[in-house]
Amino acid sequence: MELYRSTIYTIALFVNLAMAVCSIGLIAAAVRKLMMKSIINTSTRIFLVVGLAFCTTHQTAYIVLRIQLLFQILFQLDEPCELYYKAYDCRFVVFGLVLGNFGMILIQSAMTIDQILATALPKFWPKMKYWPGVVLSVVVIILDYGVKEKIFWDDPLTDYVPACGTFPPKSVKTFTFFLQISFCMSIAHMIIICLVLFINRRQERSQRFVTTTEDQSRSFNVEQRYHARETLKTTQAIFFLSMSQFFFMFLYTLFTNVYIIVQKDLTALQSGLVLAVIYTTPYTCIALPALIIITLCFIKNQRLRSIEEMRNQTETGDEHIRKIQELWNK
Repeated sequence: MELYRSTIYTIALFVNLAMAVCSIGLIAAAVRKLMMKSIINTSTRIFLVVGLAFCTTHQTAYIVLRIQLLFQILFQLDEPCELYYKAYDCRFVVFGLVLGNFGMILIQSAMTIDQILATALPKFWPKMKYWPGVVLSVVVIILDYGVKEKIFWDDPLTDYVPACGTFPPKSVKTFTFFLQISFCMSIAHMIIICLVLFINRRQERSQRFVTTTEDQSRSFNVEQRYHARETLKTTQAIFFLSMSQFFFMFLYTLFTNVYIIVQKDLTALQSGLVLAVIYTTPYTCIALPALIIITLCFIKNQRLRSIEEMRNQTETGDEHIRKIQELWNK
């Protein structure tokens, strides 16, 4: 009862709810941006859209959870027997949180695999167009559902929980196991993406000029260089987005593991406030669409600014070629 009568906790719940609702708007704006033509290839955009769909799944469950808690505080404090819920009745909220969290982790794996293959097969992979995104996204969705089933496989959900976002006791051990695996996966993603970014930078530089055997002179290989540049830009964008996801995933994993260990030593008020303030996935679901929008706008504005500068100046053919070279070298 101390938790539900706390003004600070009630304010924190309202802030959580406002953030979750705002994130849905940002997700819609990010999806709209991704639907437009961009230097980021179609396959990668599919992964980002699927990742945002997982964010939406999590945030929808999170909004329901916050509304439920606020309803308890505002209307049910005089009915103590109603302050606990059967885990089975809360299954859809918990399932939504699990599917959203682990889906965002697994989609990182799909993007990493896509970048590895795009780097290893620079001529063949672009011809696949959107198929890698479709196939790997389907695999991710299946695996995500499988993780959810495994976590709750031996749990009949007969326990009572103080709120629908609370994990049933019988599922905590399996959940923690998958959480630790996810943390290791996130670290592996970052190491691999760093290596891929380095390799793509080398490939892009090697394609700036190609020496032909006939005349031994330097000339542009436009098609190869375009694909190398596109792959590099995509990898840079994914690296930037993955860095943010990794940071929040690191905090989420660390916080959740520590919270599970120390929860028994916290009062109900302390436990509720810690969850309301430090649970990081809602922040991820705000940051990810915002960063997608910023990244796409930055790439677009860079290209438009360079083109506009070239249009506003009269120059010789040599100067024009020099500026094109400088543009590519950025």
